[in-house]
Amino acid sequence: MRWPQKPTITVEEIVKACTPWLTKQGWDEAMQTRLPELKGQERRYRAQGESGNLFELLLSEFGGQCNDEEKDRLIATYDRALVGGGGRKLYDALKAAAIYGCTICGVAKPETIDHHAPKTIFPLLALTPLNLVPACGPCNQGKGRSFSTDPAREPFHPYFDDLGSNRWLFADIRPVNEGAVAEFSVCPPKDWPKLKAQRLAHHFTSNKLGPMFMFEASRHLAARRRKDARTYERSGPEALRLVLVDDAESIAAVDPNDWETAWLYALAECDWYLNGGMNEI
Repeated sequence: MRWPQKPTITVEEIVKACTPWLTKQGWDEAMQTRLPELKGQERRYRAQGESGNLFELLLSEFGGQCNDEEKDRLIATYDRALVGGGGRKLYDALKAAAIYGCTICGVAKPETIDHHAPKTIFPLLALTPLNLVPACGPCNQGKGRSFSTDPAREPFHPYFDDLGSNRWLFADIRPVNEGAVAEFSVCPPKDWPKLKAQRLAHHFTSNKLGPMFMFEASRHLAARRRKDARTYERSGPEALRLVLVDDAESIAAVDPNDWETAWLYALAECDWYLNGGMNEI
């Protein structure tokens, strides 16, 4: 799974872009008064994120920020001024940085922005770009607005978490009547800390990535099977295996844990498919 770089946009730039709307609401002076505090939140967020302690920071402020007297104003500024007003260009720039797709599933187009720390619980981070991560609509909605105090259920943060370059996403091909399905699973590298491995398992299951990847694989297999059938008929199973491995390695060079990487390697290891199984689909 490939993630975008940390945004260079700052909360001060966000507030500046939203100022015309804030002025119309009569909130501009109040927001300027709060800006030093928001900038301080941004600095702490970055520092703790880069040191691997962001969860601890959020846990320490859980239940406190949501009682802020200007919570509704901060959320409205995001909803009305950033998403739907003068700050829209910055909102779109944050989305456009996700060139590899949704930062949660890695499949769909990132058409929305997700608050890593939910804005209804952490309103002082509602306008912090480091807290705004591109996501597709279903993943954003599926993640919800809750905050778990269980560290094993902490969502991965695309700006701070490093999932490494080793493979942890795998697939198996299972023939079914007139077709085949790819069953996906995760297996973290042995040198990963236990908590990181638990977070990976939670990320995979809570976001229902297995069924999503299975659907994508079935859709792509319908388009690929004719090409593979020709390779099998002309050159045999070993030649087909080499083609599949080569295709898998090409995608793995960009993302070793793309669903298609796991799927192609699985096809290359499936005796049923290599020996003409695609002709039964």
